Amino acid sequence: MTPVTVAVASGKGGTGKTLVATNLAAHVARTGLRVTLADCDVEAPNAHLFFDVRAAVAPVEMPVPEIVGACPARCTACRDACRFGAIRILGGRPVVLPDLCHGCGACTQVCPSGALHERQVAVGSVGVGRAPDGMRLVTGQLHVGQSKAPAVIRATREHALSEVSDVVLLDAAPGAACTAVAAVHGTDFLLLVTEPTPFGLHDLTAMVDLAGELRLRAGVVLNRVGTGEVDIGAYCRTAGVPLLASLPFDRDVAACYADGRLLIDGHPAGDRWFADLWSTLCDHLATSSAGVPA
Repeated sequence: MTPVTVAVASGKGGTGKTLVATNLAAHVARTGLRVTLADCDVEAPNAHLFFDVRAAVAPVEMPVPEIVGACPARCTACRDACRFGAIRILGGRPVVLPDLCHGCGACTQVCPSGALHERQVAVGSVGVGRAPDGMRLVTGQLHVGQSKAPAVIRATREHALSEVSDVVLLDAAPGAACTAVAAVHGTDFLLLVTEPTPFGLHDLTAMVDLAGELRLRAGVVLNRVGTGEVDIGAYCRTAGVPLLASLPFDRDVAACYADGRLLIDGHPAGDRWFADLWSTLCDHLATSSAGVPA
């Protein structure tokens, strides 16, 4: 069975993306569906802070070339094959720039002398555990000092999809760069979390454009209603993107979140908010090829 995959994303940090992802995942799990929540914000994962989960951790490695032999004079085959600029010829010899390497292996394939060899480098980890309500939590974590976030995100997605689920929720990194693309591409629906401020509207526009480029169906969750005067609803109508839910600016929400509690447990209206969001999201999924989780 192929699960319904929903990515929760935002154009900027601090809009409440993780708040939406964690509460929605927990609510759906409590309806009896098999749910996996994957934290793909691997540079700053925090979904695990809201759940009592003991995770089994697996390393994430990727191949990086190193020079182990003599190179033919004036040979530039490896440099020419690398479309990421990760190899330079300095002093007549190739020099590998590991931070630019994407692990594609092209350089080792074209090397005529076998002077390049790939070694596995640990770039992060993926933790997998299960919350008391049965929800499965997958957490990607990039190692400090590493720049290979997309590799860790791909591994996180693979672990999330490795077990049968009805719904997989992906908590993406903020922004519209490669880390967000690695998390959201190919999903059935994209939930875009924003706020009614000029910054919120600007970055929401970038995410709607990204959804169009990736041909993803998208809807908007407006958080902190009352903190700004930007009419996000008017933009959604103009852009043809549905506004699925609005969450108020509420001191009790902030207090609940600061205590590490889910809104569906700690706020009087929390469960209703996310029940309504899930119902509305199911209505939109019903009109797509993904269908509604049974």
